[in-house]
Amino acid sequence: MPAAEMTSLAWRWLLLSIAMLECWAVAPIQAHAVDANKCPEIGKPDKISVDSEVSFSQKRPDFVEVLQVTTIKVPKQRGEGADDLTLSPHTSDYRHALHCLLLRRKESQKIRGWHPEWRSVSHEPSTQKDAVVVKYESWNLIPAAVGTFEVGPWTVQVRPANWTATLHPPDALIKASWRRIEVHPGGLQISDTSEVSSIEKDVRVWSGYKPASEKQVYVTITPPRDLAPQRSSWISSLGVTSWWVCASIVIAASAWPLRRKMDVAKTALQWAGVSAALGLTLLLLLRPSPSVNPWRAFIGISSGFTLVLLARPWLPMKQGPDGHLGGWKNPKVVVVATPPGVAALIGLLVILAPDLFGLPPELVPKAPPPTSGIVGLFLLDFSMLWLWLTAIVAWVWRFAREGKFGEPSGEGEHEHPESSGRSQAEHRLRRIAAVAAALAVVAAAVVACRVFSFHMRWTRANWMGDASSLFGIDYSSALSRQLAELASTGPTWVYAQTWVLAGIALVAVLHSKSRSGPETSLGPEKVDLLLVTAVFAIVVALRTASFAGSVAAVYGLWLPLNMIALYAVVKVGRRWSVLSRVDRKTETHCVVAELSDPVKREKLLDDARSFRNLLNRLRLVDHGNAEESTRVDLEDRLHSLHRWRPTGCGYDCLPDPVSVVDVALSWGPHARWWGNALDAARWASIFGILPSLVTAWYEYAYGAKHWDYTLNLPTGIPDVVGAFLAREISFAGAGLVLGALWRVLPGERGPIRAFSLFIAWLVPVIVVAAVNRSIDLKELGLAIVNVILMLTVLTLTSMWVDTDTFSRERHYWTKRFGLMKSIYQVHGMSGQLAFLITQLAAAAGIWQAISSM
Repeated sequence: MPAAEMTSLAWRWLLLSIAMLECWAVAPIQAHAVDANKCPEIGKPDKISVDSEVSFSQKRPDFVEVLQVTTIKVPKQRGEGADDLTLSPHTSDYRHALHCLLLRRKESQKIRGWHPEWRSVSHEPSTQKDAVVVKYESWNLIPAAVGTFEVGPWTVQVRPANWTATLHPPDALIKASWRRIEVHPGGLQISDTSEVSSIEKDVRVWSGYKPASEKQVYVTITPPRDLAPQRSSWISSLGVTSWWVCASIVIAASAWPLRRKMDVAKTALQWAGVSAALGLTLLLLLRPSPSVNPWRAFIGISSGFTLVLLARPWLPMKQGPDGHLGGWKNPKVVVVATPPGVAALIGLLVILAPDLFGLPPELVPKAPPPTSGIVGLFLLDFSMLWLWLTAIVAWVWRFAREGKFGEPSGEGEHEHPESSGRSQAEHRLRRIAAVAAALAVVAAAVVACRVFSFHMRWTRANWMGDASSLFGIDYSSALSRQLAELASTGPTWVYAQTWVLAGIALVAVLHSKSRSGPETSLGPEKVDLLLVTAVFAIVVALRTASFAGSVAAVYGLWLPLNMIALYAVVKVGRRWSVLSRVDRKTETHCVVAELSDPVKREKLLDDARSFRNLLNRLRLVDHGNAEESTRVDLEDRLHSLHRWRPTGCGYDCLPDPVSVVDVALSWGPHARWWGNALDAARWASIFGILPSLVTAWYEYAYGAKHWDYTLNLPTGIPDVVGAFLAREISFAGAGLVLGALWRVLPGERGPIRAFSLFIAWLVPVIVVAAVNRSIDLKELGLAIVNVILMLTVLTLTSMWVDTDTFSRERHYWTKRFGLMKSIYQVHGMSGQLAFLITQLAAAAGIWQAISSM
């Protein structure tokens, strides 16, 4: 099927899906409205007794949990309402009676700042001798955001300076006897409160409270420093933006010396400028005000379309004898550029001609919008997200193409027969169409997640049938506002994921640089070393960037701080690395030339295998399992293997503690250091799958309440997937850095080399913690756990790279573990396993300490 038809079918399918989704979204909710005037009398109000308790607890650094338990004791009497309270909580009559007890008239709220409660599993009502006891329990989570958080009869008003928890007795319980009211701060500091009856430790207690005649019960709490809304202020935003600007500077500084030699360096410079400009644009134009307006949506559409055009995804398709496409007149260029153009036109049509969809000029309808209005806003969000996602993929493809990924080192592009040129171009078009359709599904899924989270939020607020009266708008109007907000905030959300492009740009430049010309050094030097340290800072150390963001000023310095740390480790460690010590002893510096020769390297591997076998036989002699007369012969043969002399070296070149096994392991499994980097990156990404899953689970789904909170977020599910992929990319980047520096890091075995990267990552964390001693201990602990997990993954990676060095011996061993034992017999396999177990124990211990805080 031609690519144009595939693209057309993909768009038709998407439009049909959008229509079906919006028909579901605008379907009216069957509200179980409860009219307080129709509620039966449930006992005499002055005979009802109430106990209410609200407690705060911060078990995680990113939010505070608020839990309330209200116990209502209703005297037994004949009547519809009282009988209903004795039924199962799962019956509609019980819920109706409970609503009548808890329903209160609320002031009109904006849906943006109102956070409805979550109701816990209903408790079975209990009956006493003369009363029915109903226990109502609910909870909420307070992140670093302002607004009103509802929890039972309480509301927590979150402001920049303080939090105020206020009791709002339901209308049916105004005349009830509130016997005991308790507020448990849970370690938070109480700065103000209404007159209390007593203070028990840190608990504030009110006894015999009468809502009809006494003042309102409230407590003012000083929020945790890490959750104070000031973190979302201009200062914090500038700190985050400084990270992006600094990343652009790092890319530019790394690619500038190579701009005249490689196309990918020019592309990296271009992306550095575009990234910095985008960061400043989003900060200055989209950050100051969260309000919805067509101008903000226009910025999102236009910037996404511009990014696609700058990436030029049609570049791989060459045509004509001059190797050029012939500009916009080329039909293949038109085919590739048409979908982004159509998406941009759809978005601009909604912005510039909203009346066609039944929308007002400001895009936010004041009256219930028609179905076409909801569909129009969905199309606006979809087109904006699709353009940005397409732009990211297009830039990734351009870096991969110009960085010559997938091509053997030292070889150019493969020439294809002239007759196959057309089929290859059609194949590329089909791949582009498939990728475009997949991104369309992703963009539609993100918008659907926004609709789903809003639906859940509305349902929670509407559980007593009062959401429309609370917010002053109906369901469809509220949904349209949510979709309009996504058009304004979506670019910022997608832009936060473009850190991947910075890492890919650096890796592309590094790969293009490493594959050209002969290898004349043991590892990356000068520009190559700058690129490796930049990859480490942007891709690997980014996982602890939020820790550095505790101090907004440090956020921008986080990149150079990590680069300096790794550079210092490499410079200090290079002198003590095995190959550097051997190279210095040769005086002719011929180690690279010697081991780059495949024949001579095979000879070294044979000697290393013989050395291990002889050493194993010598140990058998020591244990009495062989004749003592063989010891002298074995020692002579071991001594002869120790006399390794590279070509051009007239004397023994191995220092006393270094053996031919150490030399082979230090060189790595591949002829070029870039091959070692790719090998280590592959293994690190595999070993990082489990830690990535665990980390994503802890960040978004640790506990049932946290998972419910994640589902409540507008982009909760996409963020979970993004967190897993980001962690995987980080582990792969760490493996890439380890493999690239494999030959210049100290240590005879791989795990010792991995420990050097652990030091390079840990030092900046310690420096920031020392400068800012007010950093939360939980954040510090999480940062250290991240570093230890990285060390664990790199330790496993290094052990597997060591076995890859002797991969030619795999046919002698049924399992890789057997080969590993053979390699590590010199220093003992038990020591390597003990090192790995110690890391896991340290990570588990810190995790346990964090959880118990």
